[in-house]
Amino acid sequence: MNMENKLRKTIFLFFVLLSFSGCDVIYGVLDKKGAEEKELVGELIPFEKNPTVEEIQKLLKLYGYNPGKIDGVLGLKTRNAIERFQKDYDLEPTRFVDQLTWEKLKYFKDVGLVLNDELNINLIQTILHYNGYQPGKIDGKLGGKTQEAIISFQKAHGLKPDGKIGFKTLLQLSTYLQLESSTTQASPP
Repeated sequence: MNMENKLRKTIFLFFVLLSFSGCDVIYGVLDKKGAEEKELVGELIPFEKNPTVEEIQKLLKLYGYNPGKIDGVLGLKTRNAIERFQKDYDLEPTRFVDQLTWEKLKYFKDVGLVLNDELNINLIQTILHYNGYQPGKIDGKLGGKTQEAIISFQKAHGLKPDGKIGFKTLLQLSTYLQLESSTTQASPP
């Protein structure tokens, strides 16, 4: 048997084995990023709301990326926002939510800077206060003094001093968190 026939036979056997293994195995071999995303967010049915996608959209919007309408549908605007997020944080810009992208997206929820899909202004004010910035009364409101403290914080850390609490500002704020145990500490993205 010549080499070309052996190669054909091997390829044929490979696809026969894959076909008996099911579509998910074939999909995983052909599109690893898509398969990883499917594992994280579940089945994506066109035009149907997916709660994990909705969470991804809310986090992207909260961090300053525009995913479009928060509707739980993984459309073009959401894919574009995922790609911009990935590029900004030196991730492979696949436009898919892989494990590393998901970990970076939810990190601030894990450390308490985001609660109930909103910024935890109380914690942000506390961090600012205990590190020499003057956010005013710690009341959970994003008032004028808190805004000024955020701008001062951003200037001191080489961030764009726009007063917006996006991903980069949250990342810098998270470095000031004192977590009780290093065993439960989430590592920053």
